[in-house]
Amino acid sequence: MATDIAAVEPASATYGEDVLPLPIGDRYAGGLLMYWLWAGGNVLLTTFLLGGYYAAALGVAGVIVVSLVGNVLGTLFPSMTGLRSARYGIDEYIGMRSTFGTFGAYIGVVLLITINFGWIGILANIAGTSGSSAVHVITRSGDFSATFAPNWFTLFGLGAGILIPALMLYVSPKTVFTLVKWAVPLLIIFAVVLLVRIFTDFGWSKIAAVHPNHSVSFAYGIEAAVAYNISWFPYMGSWNRFAKSVKGAFWGAWLGLASVGVLYAIIGGLATLATGSADPSVWATKSGLGVPALFIIIFSTIINNAMLLYASVMALKVMIPKLNYHLAVAIIAIPSLPFLYVGTLNTKFNDLLTVVGALLAPYWGIALADYFLIRKQNLVVPDLYRRGGRYWFTGGFNLGAVLVWIVGVILWVYLAGWSTYIPLAQKLGQGEGIYNYISASVPVILICAALYYFVGYRIGIAASREPEAASAEPISPTPAGAD
Repeated sequence: MATDIAAVEPASATYGEDVLPLPIGDRYAGGLLMYWLWAGGNVLLTTFLLGGYYAAALGVAGVIVVSLVGNVLGTLFPSMTGLRSARYGIDEYIGMRSTFGTFGAYIGVVLLITINFGWIGILANIAGTSGSSAVHVITRSGDFSATFAPNWFTLFGLGAGILIPALMLYVSPKTVFTLVKWAVPLLIIFAVVLLVRIFTDFGWSKIAAVHPNHSVSFAYGIEAAVAYNISWFPYMGSWNRFAKSVKGAFWGAWLGLASVGVLYAIIGGLATLATGSADPSVWATKSGLGVPALFIIIFSTIINNAMLLYASVMALKVMIPKLNYHLAVAIIAIPSLPFLYVGTLNTKFNDLLTVVGALLAPYWGIALADYFLIRKQNLVVPDLYRRGGRYWFTGGFNLGAVLVWIVGVILWVYLAGWSTYIPLAQKLGQGEGIYNYISASVPVILICAALYYFVGYRIGIAASREPEAASAEPISPTPAGAD
């Protein structure tokens, strides 16, 4: 429920544990620390899997080009939306109230929390499976079954995937920044070593000799890479509110996500071509890098699940501001446990990209247009916390933004539904010919941004009972500097 700003516990009392703006003087994350944070975000087994997702179809040249273009382009949009939180020190979904209305922003909250229950659990499942597989190759002994029992799967999956991230956040979100400062540089070094070993063990000629089977198009690979990276949209504001400056937040996020995304996707694609397997634990141990592989599995899972978990915790507190932070950590972490022991990301990767592209691309396309084109990066922060303020719109909903979002979802399904494994989406997806030229997620982001700018915002204001309040001249508190 919306609340007045004075009703929330002061931000300085519990650093990063409430939904009030973080004062600029209290923030400590400079550009380099933001780089390590977001680089750690893409140091992930699924980023390896991304390269393997299109490797067989596109071959070595396609892997390199698609990984470069898709990651650089796909990470640009989330890095831009994170600027709102960096400028004002607010959580992503507090900022979203200016676009979708106080209650309309809860659309994104529900999407994030629901997706994250499964996302955290499935990432923990991958950590358990890959970790136990790597240990098996190294030791040739022990219990490696993926069951709830005292075994290697539970140690890696439950420990690194859920318990340690939850305990870190229970102490303070600062612990994540402390971890990434030393762990992420080592993770990047290990990845480079892994790339060198792939070339040493298999040779460029063998990898380049693998002919692409053309089972999917170049546009399909770009769409996969872009959709994978825009999945960061919901999480940017939770962490960028710690940034000292807008520039540090933008360049730290974009360079961190893009550089590691390109590196890991290319490694995953080349390793898949060389070994015939997209499973990182398989080709890492084949290259004799079982111990570094374990290091990557453990620390990448801890970092990523901590980042996802914190975003869900803060999103829940946006809806229920008086909810105790530590209780919120438990509420979010516990429902992820069943997903650790049920299903794997390998079988759900296409479904994940479908959900991200269809639901998130139009949502944040609207948000980008609202913040950059309509509001010119100026917000009245107290009104973000107030019922009946300029961001209240109609009963707490910006009907124009919601309408454009629905249109965007339909448009994405029309363009890309045929490429999914969802029967209804396959039936509605009739735009394959267009998709093969322009893909889906980037056009949907841009089209929804344009629709909202030219039509949707006007509909929202016209439907509002107090249109003059919504369009009043912004008077904002001192935001973070650009430098």
